[in-house]
Amino acid sequence: MMEFEGNILNDPNILKLKVKKSQIGTFYLCEDWKKADIYLIADSSVIKGMETRIDLQKNELEIKYKGEVKVLPRYRVKSIIFTDGEEQFVTDIFLKLTEQGFYKVIIDDDNSLLCRYDAKLQASNYNVQLDVGQKSSRVIKEKSYFVYKGTSLIELGKTKSKLKKQFNEQAELYDFILKNKINPKNEQSLISFIDFLNENHLNVN
Repeated sequence: MMEFEGNILNDPNILKLKVKKSQIGTFYLCEDWKKADIYLIADSSVIKGMETRIDLQKNELEIKYKGEVKVLPRYRVKSIIFTDGEEQFVTDIFLKLTEQGFYKVIIDDDNSLLCRYDAKLQASNYNVQLDVGQKSSRVIKEKSYFVYKGTSLIELGKTKSKLKKQFNEQAELYDFILKNKINPKNEQSLISFIDFLNENHLNVN
């Protein structure tokens, strides 16, 4: 065998090698497979008890069937009901919306409360020379809440100040938000707000 000789390097950083890119988190709403009943748009058929997961980046539904992973395009899906916790998701196609995605139904009433999950990639900011920063890119998941009525979809402000400003010209709603300290980051708090709308037959503008 050929023999090679040379200077011994104890520190590979001398070579200024690039750090291999890695990623924390995934674009799946839930990484685990969950059983669900899938209601289809075309003929109102339902596929029962399928192992599924939602890809938030591609806005599509993955199905695991007989050891294979298949993709069901969003445009073919009306709704998904997860059988373990009975969470229901409906699609923009069914709701006739322009904003794509799967919407979780939190309240189904005259004024409905929906939640859409979005995922984005936060890039690594690692500095090799200084050895500082985040080495891995990270998937960040965010929630957006909406009031849905008829064919109207209104996104709720994501901070307390934005929510108050959003309804500052609707005195009854504004006063309720102030008095009850409605927090748009707290789902239970938003539920009480939507319940107030429905109990008093009010609309959001």
